[in-house]
Amino acid sequence: MNKVAALTVSFLLSSCPAVFGQDAMQYGVKHLTVLAEDQKVRVLRYAPHKGDKTPSHSHPSVVVYVLKGGRVKYTMPDGSTKISELKTGEALIRPPVIHSDEALDDVEAILIEIKQ
Repeated sequence: MNKVAALTVSFLLSSCPAVFGQDAMQYGVKHLTVLAEDQKVRVLRYAPHKGDKTPSHSHPSVVVYVLKGGRVKYTMPDGSTKISELKTGEALIRPPVIHSDEALDDVEAILIEIKQ
């Protein structure tokens, strides 16, 4: 029975990227950089210029602190879109998500991804 449980957990862990999407850092976009990372959290700087896009990717739960506000258009896996108005000085707590995004204005934010 323990072998079955171990195989199941192993399968689920190896299939997570397919289920939850891709790590945005794999695309090498210039507007996204890792500032710090350990096993529990990753700190990202998100600083796109108007028109910059990030292909479909996923985030675990994340805390966002907006350094420079502006509009960002998010596209969900089902094709629906949402435009968010990020306000300078705003702090947001967001649940896990899969999306792509496009900056409609120059924006700058710090994202703190919660891995555990």
